[in-house]
Order: sequence, then structure tokens, then C-alpha cells
Amino acid sequence: MNKKKAVIVGGLGVIGRNLIHYLTPFEDWDMVGLSRREPDFESRADFIAVDLLDRADAEAKLAQLHDVTHIFYTAFQARPSWAEHNAPNLAMLVNAVEVIEQASPGLQHVHLVEGNKIYGSHLGPFKTPAREDDPPHMLPNFYYDQEQWLRRQQAGKSWSWSALRPHT
Repeated sequence: MNKKKAVIVGGLGVIGRNLIHYLTPFEDWDMVGLSRREPDFESRADFIAVDLLDRADAEAKLAQLHDVTHIFYTAFQARPSWAEHNAPNLAMLVNAVEVIEQASPGLQHVHLVEGNKIYGSHLGPFKTPAREDDPPHMLPNFYYDQEQWLRRQQAGKSWSWSALRPHT
């Protein structure tokens, strides 16, 4: 059995905690949940309280993660306006992936959890069924920034990435 190690970024959010609960019975998965606060539920996952907007804090707390195979990015930081979401949500992804990638040469996959706002659902009616190859809607949209950054970061590397867009 090949052991896998998942870092669940946003491990105390709705999606992150459910992913931890889902992976718990699978003995071939070790898990580390990341969030700004301590966990409020019992789990066999390890947890690290980290401020991903602070690069120095991310480096100090995540550089010891040498055997990560998968990153599940489920974090989101709300801001007062849609335009203000871009910078912090991109920075958190960049800080998490860059630090973990450098510490874990065996990284295999980064999975980004998005939402249907990538299709413009927050702007009003949109074409359904929505498709991944639909043209982008009016900017700004932090999901676009995150995907573009992941494409550039992954280019030429041995790890892959994917995105899931559940309707929440």
C-alpha cells in the first residue's frame, strides 16, 4: 500500500472538514488540515494553525511538510466586495503551494475547489449547463487568477492539478 499525504487547506471550512471526514477511514491517507484556528472536532488528521496571508508564517509552519503528495485547496477569505477577493485568495494559494512544493519533492497533485461563481452566477442569470470552455465573464474573479497561477506554476513539473466547481 502506497501511503499518500493530503494537506487540506481550509481544513475547518465546510468542504475541508468534510474532506477530512471522508478520508478518515482510508488508512493509506495521512492528513494535515490547515486553518487560522485550532480544530473544533476530533480527527486523526494533524492540524496546523497558519496565516497563509503571511508568507513568513507559512514558511515557518509548512516547511516541515516533506512528504506531501496531494494538496486540496478549499480555503476562501471573504472580503466586502467581489473585487477585493482577488489579492488575498490568490496570495493564500500561492503561499501554500509554493512552500509545500519546495518542501515536498514528491508532490503529485494539487486540487482546487472553486464554485459556480466562476461562471458568473453572482452576476445574475448565466447560461446552463455551464461548461469549462465557456468564455470568461466580466472580471474580476479570483478563480481565474488562481487557475492562471496554477497553470504557470505547474508548467514543466511532475505534479498535476485539477479544479472542481460544486454548486454551493
